Amino acid sequence: MKARTFLISVVGGVVVAVGVYLANQHFASPSLTVPKQSSEPLPSGGRGNGARSERAVVNQDQILAPAFDSNKALEKFISLKDRAAKGDAASQRELAELYGLCIPVNTNSEHYLASYEAIAKQAKTPANAEGLRRAAKAAVNECSVVDNGAIIPIEARELWLAQAAKNGDLAAQAQIYLTSNQRPQGEQLKGFMDRVVNSRDPNAVFEMGQLVAGNVDSGDVGAYTNVASDKLSGYAWSIAACRMGLACGTGSEIMNSACLNTSGCSSTDFESFVRDNLVSAGDAALLNSKVQEVSAFLPMKE
Repeated sequence: MKARTFLISVVGGVVVAVGVYLANQHFASPSLTVPKQSSEPLPSGGRGNGARSERAVVNQDQILAPAFDSNKALEKFISLKDRAAKGDAASQRELAELYGLCIPVNTNSEHYLASYEAIAKQAKTPANAEGLRRAAKAAVNECSVVDNGAIIPIEARELWLAQAAKNGDLAAQAQIYLTSNQRPQGEQLKGFMDRVVNSRDPNAVFEMGQLVAGNVDSGDVGAYTNVASDKLSGYAWSIAACRMGLACGTGSEIMNSACLNTSGCSSTDFESFVRDNLVSAGDAALLNSKVQEVSAFLPMKE
């Protein structure tokens, strides 16, 4: 599981996570292997995504692990960090996302669990409460092997994400655009959307949804005009990514992040989560239309 940013109605989880981190940021930061900073612009062409993300296409029946295996988790983390250090862009983004998840967890795991326990007690349904507890515990388990459970400086996430973007990972580039003061518009946005579509990378398509959801005015983006701005268009891109084969079911990284960030933990997959919690009945038909339009640009899973 890795940290994800959702442009949706965020409650408890994010506030708690940020609070835990800020309250303890005076602690000494451990020595971590991070890439050098670069002032070079984001790549403007080519797929350049290196190896495909391990999470990209997953059999939904394999998502729920029976129990936490610390040795296996440690081996997986060491392998991820090794691939990132060797320059694999997708692994660099995954490492950045993992650090993002573990910044608040490793600062104080007991406080992290206690905070989510307090939120779970206020949950609207038993399913949401149990989902919160399960997702929080999964995060603590996973982060226990990340740099041996050491406190992680926020710069570790930022630098690895920047390196992944520099090396051509489109999902990382979308995440950086998402927090930029100058988001791409017009021809620049159209060019980026072309690269995402041509990459056929579900991770990049999902992050495109996050980027599009925050757009107020996309400018002239040609064929993408109807799905280049507003939250419904953003949901459509992310739903399309799930339909391409991205792991979006119960227990997936995406659903755990949605659960922790919104306390909405009872849906069976991301599309159901969006339809159950974020889209009104009156907008359902428009969402369907936008999903169809986005899907027409992309290869769907058989």
